[in-house]
Amino acid sequence: MKLSAAALSLSLLAAAGLAAEPPGQAQPPVQAQPPVQAQPPAQTPPAQAPPTFKSSVDLVPVDINVIDRNGRPVADLTAADFALKVDGRPRKIRSAQFIAVTRDVERAPVGPADYSSNAASTGGRLIMLVIDQGNIGLSRGKYAIAAANRFVSRLTPADRVGLVTIPGAGPQIDFTANHALVQNALQRIVGLSDQGERQVNEIGLSEALALQRGNEQLIQTILERECSGLSAGADLQSCRDKLMAQARALYVDVQGRTRDSLLSLRVVMDRLARTVAPKTVVYVSEGLMIDRREMSEVAWIGPLAARAQITFYVMQLEPPMFDSTNAQNSPTRGEDIQLAQESLGHLAGVARGAVFRIISGADMAFNRLALELSGYYLLSFEPEADDRDGKDHKIKVELPGRKDVTIRARNDFSVTANRVVSTQERLAETLASPLLASDIGLKLSAYSFTGTEEDRLRVILAAEIDRSQNPGSKVALAYTVSDASGRTISTQLEPEVQTPVRADTRTQTYLGAVAASPGIYRIKLAVADDTGKSGSVEHTIRAQLTSAGQIHITDLLLGEDSAGGGGVNPTVSAEFKGNMLHAYVELHSEAPEPLKAASVALEIANGETTRAIDSVPARFGSDEPTRRVAEGAIPIALLPPGEYIARAVVSAGGAKLGQVSRPFRILHAAGAGAAAASGALTSSAPIPFVSRIESFERTSVLTPPVVGFFLDRMNVGSNAAAAPPAAIEAARAGRFDEAVEALDKAPGNRLAPVFVGGLALYAKGDLEAAAAKFRESLRIDSEFFPAAFYLGACYAAGGHDQEAAGAWQTSLITQGDAPFVYTLLGDAFLRLQQVDAAIDILKEASTLWPGRGEVQLRLGTAYAQAHRPVDAVQTLDPYLAQHPEDQERLFIALRALYEARSAGKAVGTVEEDRQRFDRYAAAYARTGGPQQGLVEQWRKFISK
Repeated sequence: MKLSAAALSLSLLAAAGLAAEPPGQAQPPVQAQPPVQAQPPAQTPPAQAPPTFKSSVDLVPVDINVIDRNGRPVADLTAADFALKVDGRPRKIRSAQFIAVTRDVERAPVGPADYSSNAASTGGRLIMLVIDQGNIGLSRGKYAIAAANRFVSRLTPADRVGLVTIPGAGPQIDFTANHALVQNALQRIVGLSDQGERQVNEIGLSEALALQRGNEQLIQTILERECSGLSAGADLQSCRDKLMAQARALYVDVQGRTRDSLLSLRVVMDRLARTVAPKTVVYVSEGLMIDRREMSEVAWIGPLAARAQITFYVMQLEPPMFDSTNAQNSPTRGEDIQLAQESLGHLAGVARGAVFRIISGADMAFNRLALELSGYYLLSFEPEADDRDGKDHKIKVELPGRKDVTIRARNDFSVTANRVVSTQERLAETLASPLLASDIGLKLSAYSFTGTEEDRLRVILAAEIDRSQNPGSKVALAYTVSDASGRTISTQLEPEVQTPVRADTRTQTYLGAVAASPGIYRIKLAVADDTGKSGSVEHTIRAQLTSAGQIHITDLLLGEDSAGGGGVNPTVSAEFKGNMLHAYVELHSEAPEPLKAASVALEIANGETTRAIDSVPARFGSDEPTRRVAEGAIPIALLPPGEYIARAVVSAGGAKLGQVSRPFRILHAAGAGAAAASGALTSSAPIPFVSRIESFERTSVLTPPVVGFFLDRMNVGSNAAAAPPAAIEAARAGRFDEAVEALDKAPGNRLAPVFVGGLALYAKGDLEAAAAKFRESLRIDSEFFPAAFYLGACYAAGGHDQEAAGAWQTSLITQGDAPFVYTLLGDAFLRLQQVDAAIDILKEASTLWPGRGEVQLRLGTAYAQAHRPVDAVQTLDPYLAQHPEDQERLFIALRALYEARSAGKAVGTVEEDRQRFDRYAAAYARTGGPQQGLVEQWRKFISK
């Protein structure tokens, strides 16, 4: 979107349907799982087929772990090292890619950020924690859950983690990038199973299972152990009946808890299967009881794990050796633990995982898990025709030449046939996926403004789409907005993003708007093109206004000049490569008087509260009783690359009421853009080379030394007739009318009365009449170049520097010993931006009059404007040693040192240049220079 500088306001917020909806015409219907639906257009266009593409299955991906004896991923394998069979038949592996997952040195910032990007979204993992509360003893497992919490804290920002408690109604958190949400929920989870606590455990679990199988030999062994001393008859039978009832109760209890957990686990895995991406399930439990004779009841686990691309890791918590809640511990405790481990091991074995046995501290197990998950292989092979039947097939991956490693791979896979997917379906799938898509680069930001409804805000969404890879494709877009509880408040579909692609950045901007109450919201936006590429990004925003007394301030919106000129582009990532920063903010209040009295200053600083580097007053546009719009622009061409803060400071009566701010980044090369900044930019302190180059002053050539210089050349050559001394003295003193009257009375000198008459008219400001006299003087004597000089002065005083330069160049032919002619000519060339011509004439003057300050300061200025910073400093340095009070030349020298360092050049050694900069900066500060904040930024850059 391109806007005129003045139209960064309402046109940005209200054009193309971005204004908040009036009451009764809100967002599309909210659904628990909202489909992506387009808003009905005002006029229905002719029906056309939706864009579609084929979902390719030419290659089947297979993710496996290969670890050494210490659990560390082995990263040096190639496709030739692996052997793969499907249903017992060998297949050729097309590729083998090792994918390493490393934790970022610095985690993503907590809380809402100013913009989000999917640039670093690759490499994220999906990890679901499943806590089997029904099979963890009452109030037990806290140490393991605390270790799981620490495990979550070490995940990368790109990872998505979820949490499910089974089989009861504990926390249920889908995959999220909000790791803190999962950590907080983990702190409230403990085991819930009483497991027959406070009862006498005369029979172990393994014995109860054997008894259910009718093991008579075991019955006799138990009777001998538990009913010893009882004689045959009623007492022994009663003891036997009691033990069998206890065994039956224990078996039913454990079997019921196992059944409930497996049913819940199947529901979880079915839900995970909807997302097409590898996932890790971390199952925390004290154990299950799965009868080896009834393995058919869990035959679903392997195929479902394969279809859902699940790797299943089990954290088996070993119950304590002695438990004060039990009157008697299990007589077969070791066998019971072995039974639980075998059951859990079966789950992990068919789902490409492992069992980690936890006796006391659980950190070692979770550290081992984190190590295993730090890298995996993604293999690919081409399926045969009968593989694409959607049925489960057996797969086996081996490393024939590596006996020292362990392979964790699933035993099953399935491939569906090719299907045609519409762009809208692709968008819906991309929005539903917990991982971000990155085929198309995206950046997303949001701004809060007031809406048309009371207590409702208008959230402006600004997205930047990378079109460098698909400049000619059509791109569709959709987004969903959900509140802090996960409830969707808005969905939107754009069948085609219509804004033009920017040629300079190869990006496309999308702007949307959502009406929302103040609060925290999660925005997920997705795009898809007609070739099948997609991208998605998530962004969190706190929708609110900032209070400043009785005034409410909206977010600060930033924009930059478009590359082609004539417009302003709102920024998404606030990354600036141009010369100007444009800012827009709104003030709202129900109290008209305080609102009317408010002023806004736009500032650039290094932080929220640090001293401003530069500041300009904002212009107020729209003035309504309850609303005022402020906007303005600040030059940034001379700021070094880096991070800055833009602030809008609201004041009234000289007192600060409040401020809003937004960080931004300058990306242009240090010192770049200085020439462009010399044009029509406006600042509180004008940029050098525009207002600070001396403008021509008409009276400067009427001083006695200058007039006398030319009067002395009036009586030579063909004009040898002497002028009356009284006339010459009157002219030297500036009494030109008196001189003209005296010359009129003196016979024999035609030139003098005309020339001095021109001076008299020039002194009065009658430039046209004066120019006519000087032209007449040249007609009398074409070699009388004082007349050419003052004719040039007439041109310069009238603002015609090009003509003035031509006349002054002519006067140099015979008046080459006059330094002021050179400086005036140099100034004219500088005003004309003819820098090379200025340097040539001023270099000549520097040779003729070495050490003349008025020449050196202009030559140094010309070098600086020509981007020759080393020459500029070398020329200005001796001048500034004699004139440390020249604020303008000090600033030019400081800037030249900064530009030289930015370009990798130096005037002296690095240390000499630092000392020289400090010397100039101190002198500039003593003069009260207005750009000390900018000078300090340059000092930091030079001191690196």
